Amino acid sequence: MQSQIEKRGVHNFEMRPKFVQIGADKIIGSSEWTDAEGRRQERYQVLTIRDGQIGDMQVCGSRREAKRFAKRTLG
Repeated sequence: MQSQIEKRGVHNFEMRPKFVQIGADKIIGSSEWTDAEGRRQERYQVLTIRDGQIGDMQVCGSRREAKRFAKRTLG
């Protein structure tokens, strides 16, 4: 992230991460920020936890897609 800030400049960069646990082994992580042009950006990942560590990460295009993926793959 530091390299991206250096590359694009600081501007009014504000990262807003969120995490929601789904079941015993899934976490939906989302990041929201405003880019240098003022556009809101969002990213969603479904993390699968194995033995206390991230065992898998699936990138999703929307919050709805992330929720569906997490519920469909509950362990």
